[in-house]
Amino acid sequence: MTYFVDIFSVETYEEFSKTEKSICGFHPNRRAWVTKIKPGDKIVCYLKGLSCWVGILEVTGNLSEAAPGDEVIQEYSLQFACKPLIWLDKGSLVPIKRKDVWTALSFTKNVEQGAGGWNAILRSSGVRLSEVDGQFVEELLASQAAKPISDGITKDDWDKRRSYKMTNVVGQAVSVHIPEPEPPEDTVVDQQTDSQAEAGPVRTSHKMQALLANIGLAMGFEVWIPKADKEAVASEMDEPILLNQLPYAQFSEPAIKTVEQIDVLWLQKKSIVRAFEVEHTTAIYSGLLRMADLLALQPNFHTKLHIVAPEERRKKVFQELRRPAFAIFNQGALSKLCTYLPYEKVQQLAEDPNLEYLKQEVLEKLEESADEAE
Repeated sequence: MTYFVDIFSVETYEEFSKTEKSICGFHPNRRAWVTKIKPGDKIVCYLKGLSCWVGILEVTGNLSEAAPGDEVIQEYSLQFACKPLIWLDKGSLVPIKRKDVWTALSFTKNVEQGAGGWNAILRSSGVRLSEVDGQFVEELLASQAAKPISDGITKDDWDKRRSYKMTNVVGQAVSVHIPEPEPPEDTVVDQQTDSQAEAGPVRTSHKMQALLANIGLAMGFEVWIPKADKEAVASEMDEPILLNQLPYAQFSEPAIKTVEQIDVLWLQKKSIVRAFEVEHTTAIYSGLLRMADLLALQPNFHTKLHIVAPEERRKKVFQELRRPAFAIFNQGALSKLCTYLPYEKVQQLAEDPNLEYLKQEVLEKLEESADEAE
């Protein structure tokens, strides 16, 4: 009897948990590894991303290959009949970084938590686990099944590790992941202007979001600001009347996660009219990637897109917009779909005494296109 590792994602763990757990599948590219697995061997199941041990399966049959058919089955077409010895439910998984676990396993006990390299054995399915480690994990999971201890994993933790299925341009199903927003780098406190003292440290990007929100409201639009920025932006607005949620009917689930992160949205009759990404000190491509994700996830999405940045970043904006990776969307190249708005022109528009009488088309006189740039 030998122990082997099987690596699960959040999605495959949830799907497998709903089954009788009588078939264990592996991807075809793991053939050279899984041919070593024999009846009587044990499969130690590990949940990547959340870094938890979740179960033990015993192999009861020889390797077989699923017949062509179901696309999901084909993804894990190398199969073994098996029976579940232990399978833990959500909420009672065993984190590998739990102290009593970390200090007992041969490949972690001499490694400082936070250091890299320790998880090489847990990156791919079909890898052999030492007998000592395998027995320890099996006993650990048996103890956890008999007397569960909360794993401390929240719903947000699960959602952050979740990927989604979409069909690419050649009709293949692929998994995509929507990353969480990066921590802001813009922590610079603006200088006092017009002899008005700052009430406290407010990021320049938040101030620009507030100007865009004020402009949108003055023109009669509803305005969305991401939840993480909402309080800071509202404190800079004339009248902070902001949406609490977006109209989700038009979006797929992964698209929802993407669109919620865009810095400023103008909406009219539940449709997004314009989307703005403010790039002050963060990398220009962070905002462009969000817009690119949205275009890829929603092929019929035709909202006007804008990158808002200081004049000194103008050249960089156009360089990023012209990246080859941004030129292959159904709607056209991102350089044609997304324009640049300088801070100065946004500020001038926000101060226009006739703002409430202006139409959104005024932005077309202020925006600059990468295809027309020098």
